[in-house]
Amino acid sequence: MTDLKEDPEKFRAYFRLSPELFSQLLIKITPKIEKIHTNMREPISPEERLAICLRFLATGDSFATIGFNYRVGNSTTGKIVAEVSQAIWDVLQPEYMPEPTTDDWVAIARAFEQRWNFPNCIGALDGKHVVLQAPPASGSKFYNYKGSHSIVLLAVVDANYMFTVIDVGGYSRNSDGGILSESPLGKHLKAGTLGIPGDTPLQGAEEKGPMPYVLVADEAFHLQRHIMRPYPGRQLPRVKRCYNYRLSRARRIVENAFGILSTQWRIYRRVLGICPEKADSVVKATCVLHNYMRKNDDTERAPQYPPNTTDNRFQEAGLEPLHQAGSNNSSREAALIREKFCEYFSSAAGEVPWQNDIV
Repeated sequence: MTDLKEDPEKFRAYFRLSPELFSQLLIKITPKIEKIHTNMREPISPEERLAICLRFLATGDSFATIGFNYRVGNSTTGKIVAEVSQAIWDVLQPEYMPEPTTDDWVAIARAFEQRWNFPNCIGALDGKHVVLQAPPASGSKFYNYKGSHSIVLLAVVDANYMFTVIDVGGYSRNSDGGILSESPLGKHLKAGTLGIPGDTPLQGAEEKGPMPYVLVADEAFHLQRHIMRPYPGRQLPRVKRCYNYRLSRARRIVENAFGILSTQWRIYRRVLGICPEKADSVVKATCVLHNYMRKNDDTERAPQYPPNTTDNRFQEAGLEPLHQAGSNNSSREAALIREKFCEYFSSAAGEVPWQNDIV
């Protein structure tokens, strides 16, 4: 294996990873991407195969451009990107995006309460469109409301911008709420098989009784027992505006995570000229690489806050604009849970010092 620093042009291919993290990743995935040596010719080395894949993820350049730089054919480049992306997901997912346990959900909820002042929150939920060239014979399946073709990345993010659960490949003609209901995440959530902890009273408001652990989401999702969304409309009383602000403050963590993902991996700023199946593998690879980088590289990690402290960096931020929501049938129980959160955020036990200045 050659020293990466001996070839600056090649080193630029994976500038999103430090040399140390690149070397660690290469060791992990080499058994899956290494090809057999024959007497006919030498295969492309695992190091170069990984570099080609990361170059594509980090820049979004065409296979022709990347293949020219590495002196390989267009079709070979495409096969390498697909194979290595899948290998990255297979190797890193069990360690860096495992299925959350009940203890994991409790730890996430504790972090959300400490950092973002939203108790019993086990994650921020949202969807992101990944734009593709129109797949052949796909009709309107991938045609979205923005007038482009895409697949949808549905993600749950923890308080430190780490992806905990993702679902990739939903048809973009459907709404985020519709994609959730058809996804494994939505089905497990409905069946109660996600390992979500039992109901727990909010601190200082034990008289309200046990409250469920919830995901915070925007207006595209249905109000459910384990999914909280904002109150619709503009002319709202102060208590509801306070609730919307507190929910928005916690929910925008997933928006921030998508922003970090798009900055690290520029494929999200291009139109991908690959089939939806390969796009699924590419998107999953970037998400697990995001977690891999944040967990191992101190310069990429969000700061850890000690218990019982408050992050005041966003005190000056106002409410995100709320759009008029359409009819959204929700259970009476879910509406009652939202009312209890609303009352709690405007009570002495649950309010934060700056909320009244913002709303």
